[in-house]
Amino acid sequence: MEGEIFQEVKEENFAKVLEVLKQDWPKHFMLYQTIKVFEEYKKAGTEWKHNLYVYGDLETGVYLQRISAEYPNRNINLLYVYTTNPDLTELKKGLMKTTIIPWHTHEYMFEMTPNSELDVIQEVLTTKNVTCDARTNTLFIYPPEKDLQMNPLPEDVYVDKLDVSHAAEVNRNWPHRHTGSELMLTEHILRNFGIGLFRRSDKKLLSSALSKHTGGLFVMYTEPEFRGKGYAVIVVQHMIQECRKRGRLPFCTVLLNNKASQNMFTKAGFEPYTLAEYIYPSNYFC
Repeated sequence: MEGEIFQEVKEENFAKVLEVLKQDWPKHFMLYQTIKVFEEYKKAGTEWKHNLYVYGDLETGVYLQRISAEYPNRNINLLYVYTTNPDLTELKKGLMKTTIIPWHTHEYMFEMTPNSELDVIQEVLTTKNVTCDARTNTLFIYPPEKDLQMNPLPEDVYVDKLDVSHAAEVNRNWPHRHTGSELMLTEHILRNFGIGLFRRSDKKLLSSALSKHTGGLFVMYTEPEFRGKGYAVIVVQHMIQECRKRGRLPFCTVLLNNKASQNMFTKAGFEPYTLAEYIYPSNYFC
């Protein structure tokens, strides 16, 4: 019986991988940053697992990253497949032969996949008779050389870190919630960080965002009656500030048809960088 085509990269070799990914910065930043951020998760006591595999050599081979979690009602596998090689022949071969991905379940998602890989992944899915949806996003970055201007804070509100008591509310307002998503968001708040803008009089959460294992800005939400006041931009500016303190490249992904969010992030200083795909089984959000 033929063995697994991907070989796991040992943690002592992560430094070599990071050296490869630093070349042509920020071209390969996504995998680089996730490896670095997940080191913080491990130091903070996460029970999530981070596995990095490679098919081929570290310089031009195909990487498959899996971040996995087990919950009572759901297992989660967050995948990122990447190669520095513009020829995707070996990437397709690796995906066709790997047994690491639970293809015929609803428990995995390809996150922030480079748009250039979409056709290849869809070919693999079709061959395996797997039905998946894909959502194309614009990936925005806040350039490292760009100064950060902080908007003044209105007197009736204040900014503070999120804590686990906010997880249920954040999840309830998240349009991409699913079975297990509240536990996921709790993990990000515990091991990473989130920022909220609160009304001073009663501590009501008016606008918020949090950072996930990739180190970017996600789950942005502002209460409808408080939109148009500039609260989201203030939250985003504080998120950028915290990301930079932690040595990260601030980024976010926004669906192509979400013009309001695109305009808000642009107003906050983000710049479009590339297109990224989220690819997942049709019953993923159940």
